[in-house]
Amino acid sequence: MTTEKLNEKLLEAFKEFQKNVKKPHVLIAGPTRVGKSSLINKIFGEKVAEAKDGLPVTDSVKKYEKEDIGVILYDSPGCEIGNVEKFEKEVLNIDEPINLVWYCINAVENIEPNDIETIKKFIERKKEKGWDVSVVFTNCDRADEERIENNKEAIKKDFNDIDIYITSSKSEHKIFKEELERLIKDAIRKLPDALKDAFISAQKVNLKEKWNRVHKVIIPHALGSFGVGLVPIPFADAPILAANEWLMTVRILYVYDLGGLEAVLGGTIGTLMTTLGKSLTKTLIANLLKFIPGPGSIAGGLISGGVAVLLTSSVGEALNISCYKLYEEILKGNKNIKKQVSNFANMVQKYATDNAKSEKKPEDYKTPD
Repeated sequence: MTTEKLNEKLLEAFKEFQKNVKKPHVLIAGPTRVGKSSLINKIFGEKVAEAKDGLPVTDSVKKYEKEDIGVILYDSPGCEIGNVEKFEKEVLNIDEPINLVWYCINAVENIEPNDIETIKKFIERKKEKGWDVSVVFTNCDRADEERIENNKEAIKKDFNDIDIYITSSKSEHKIFKEELERLIKDAIRKLPDALKDAFISAQKVNLKEKWNRVHKVIIPHALGSFGVGLVPIPFADAPILAANEWLMTVRILYVYDLGGLEAVLGGTIGTLMTTLGKSLTKTLIANLLKFIPGPGSIAGGLISGGVAVLLTSSVGEALNISCYKLYEEILKGNKNIKKQVSNFANMVQKYATDNAKSEKKPEDYKTPD
């Protein structure tokens, strides 16, 4: 298979995976001008929640859904004076499979009775519909510490087991960054496993969770490769061991949202696929086999299942750390990374070779510092 054909098939597989992945549904609620759209855009990317893109589900709720974003979002008002009946009818009884509810409160203001009432009503729906409810304080960079603590205590007084987060869509202060990362980490923990790939792909504030998810994805794929038995080399036209590893590669690219990364760079996912295709050829596999010792590893042109595990994890973790490094530059605000993209294939090959030499098992890889 030529590199060009491989690139084409990889791109097709990526788009097919993106099209069919299951997405979580997140309801962002709160009074008007509390900063809901800013929070959404901070977490999931600029202009995700533009007013013109929202589709009305009811008079009160707007739905934001895009094919290339791995989460379906809903913008809802809170329960305010004069709209209690409408809130219950159009928000609490919404006919949508909501997974998470983030109720937003402006940290600059005092907690209002309407806030408490809204949270109570959402929690009542938790038992009926399985909604997980959290409180997110916005604009915390504009509020003094005493007010924030008083507001948190006011919430805890009525809801002692609810998760509370202090955030800012503008400030890059360490505490706000850590709180957003915690919000994402907790959301991932609360979601069903089938929805995690999409959510982790969509979020842009917690890079370590992308690495962690990919690492967890690699382990079953690597162990699954053991079951292929004795595999012939140089694998004919196969870029890596089998369809199992092909799916692993596509999932890694998706979790790191490389389509979104390319959008930042002003290109398309196809640009990166072109460089990646060069690293997933049988030449790489043949080179890696040189560094994987062991009696019976290669005999009569065949490799054992144990060697297949090492090959799969070496390539998978090479993709993982390469994507991590690339995305890290974006989060640092460095958009001038054309050179890193063009050198992506070499980076993958280097890490794959280092991994093979180290003879690491799938469980031996650790989160980057």
